[in-house]
Amino acid sequence: MQKTIEKNVIIVGTGIHLGRPVRLNIKPAPTHHGIVFKRLDVHHNNSLIEANFKNILSGELCTSLVNEDGISVKTVEHLLAAFSGLGISNALVEIDNEEIPILDGSSIKFVKALIKAGICEQDESLNFCSVKKSIKVVNKNSWVKLEPANNLILTVCIDYPNTCIGKQSLSLMISKDTFQKELCDNRTFCLKNDIKDMRSRGFALGGSLDNAIVVDGYSVINPKGLKRKDEFVRHKMLDALGDLALSGLPLLGHYMAFCAGHKLNNQLLIKLFSNHSNYQISVPNNLNSEKYVDHNFCSTSQNYRAVI
Repeated sequence: MQKTIEKNVIIVGTGIHLGRPVRLNIKPAPTHHGIVFKRLDVHHNNSLIEANFKNILSGELCTSLVNEDGISVKTVEHLLAAFSGLGISNALVEIDNEEIPILDGSSIKFVKALIKAGICEQDESLNFCSVKKSIKVVNKNSWVKLEPANNLILTVCIDYPNTCIGKQSLSLMISKDTFQKELCDNRTFCLKNDIKDMRSRGFALGGSLDNAIVVDGYSVINPKGLKRKDEFVRHKMLDALGDLALSGLPLLGHYMAFCAGHKLNNQLLIKLFSNHSNYQISVPNNLNSEKYVDHNFCSTSQNYRAVI
């Protein structure tokens, strides 16, 4: 069934890239509304931006959306992952600036606030989008792929040679339970050597040790260290879940990625929906609950640094 929240959620924070203060007011929405952003700071007759692959704004280091009149919203992936992981299909997100707040660098604070507000079923069924064909997008040594499956399965591999990250891989079948227990609290990360360059290009202006893991060679600078040894790959999986939410419907398929990032994820969704033979929209009778079978696709890959 479609779901929304029972009451408004107010969240205040700072955007990690623009470094500006921002306030969200997440509101309940009716059936078939979807997830929609509304820019309150823009004096335009069209300040609504639907969370849909059709509105993806090509960029790097985050996922951004733009409507037909050029009104945009940045860094939507962690909030979209929270909506997707909790099964919330309808909400209006009012925002008084251009970028979603980073909070602690994960989705956990969004998740806790949404659960506290209450999640309620609505009186309309929810369609699903099933992947029907294998599709792949490649950029040099990085790639992403979708294959048919009866559930949403994420398989992610990253490789940062000569750092404490190293090579990490993880596979999960996504459910509300696995999302909350395994994914939602894993934080974004960067390499210390990249910070100066990112800031010179207008990124990471609001970044700090409070909202990102910073890696310096074989050390983690953050005083409290990591939540898990593989927090890095888990965060990449969290990002992927948020990016895939731009399908506009719950996705049934096996997502696989090697050293990928937002740009490839966005291109994969666009390719998926470019041909009707790639997917099918339906209401499944029952979701297969079989466990994930490890394809071990990452074990023979060469060493390549992931693109965040």
